[in-house]
Amino acid sequence: MIHFKNKVVLLTGATGHIGTKIAELFVKRGAKVICTSRSYPAKDLQNIDFEVNPVNITLDITKEQDVDKVIDLTIDKCSKLDVVVNAAGVLTTRPILELTEADWDRTLAVNLKGAFFVGRSAMKNMIKQKSGCIINVASISGKVGGILAGADYSASKAAVICLTKSLAKSGAPYGIRVNSVAPGAIYSPMLDQYYEDHAEKMAGFEDNHPMGKFGEAVDVANSILFLASDESAYITGTCLDINGGTLMD
Repeated sequence: MIHFKNKVVLLTGATGHIGTKIAELFVKRGAKVICTSRSYPAKDLQNIDFEVNPVNITLDITKEQDVDKVIDLTIDKCSKLDVVVNAAGVLTTRPILELTEADWDRTLAVNLKGAFFVGRSAMKNMIKQKSGCIINVASISGKVGGILAGADYSASKAAVICLTKSLAKSGAPYGIRVNSVAPGAIYSPMLDQYYEDHAEKMAGFEDNHPMGKFGEAVDVANSILFLASDESAYITGTCLDINGGTLMD
């Protein structure tokens, strides 16, 4: 079993369906986990209790200075930062001809600009310690142009895959690995609601998957734990598909 004893992990999007499972598994495997989300009640950073595990911090990743402050605080309190997982994101399903400029800007701000802010800030500090691992959560939509997702979401996730490669090239000389994961359809309350709203469109969709089912949040979380572990020490710049064979890249 992969363990993360004495490892410090920063996770964005920690209150999401997948983020919650990622946090749970890292804690269970011995890591000190710093969970961030816009959904947490606002608290002054100086009043954050770092003795608990996980630590919960309110963070809007689209705000560059706030990202820097949280990462600096984490390193100040924990002395290092071993792993960063960018799981924060927004999903849209609006058809491309109905997309507005505001839709596009919001999606790209969270999914891409936020990932850039977090990855860049983390890398600056990881370069100093000459070690670290960053994992970005992309999507199958970033490879196929969307199945259920909107064009803004798909474009943002394609860019995240490319951003991951750019960060990986920059970090490799310093012992920093950067990878991404591309989940396909994952069971979640959001997917359940989509089924309910588009029953006719979704008929038979699950059965058409090669494995005959959608994935679970734990499938994504386990893949992320592998990429964060020493067992993947020679893997960087890759995008790991987690889709049950829907896309064989």
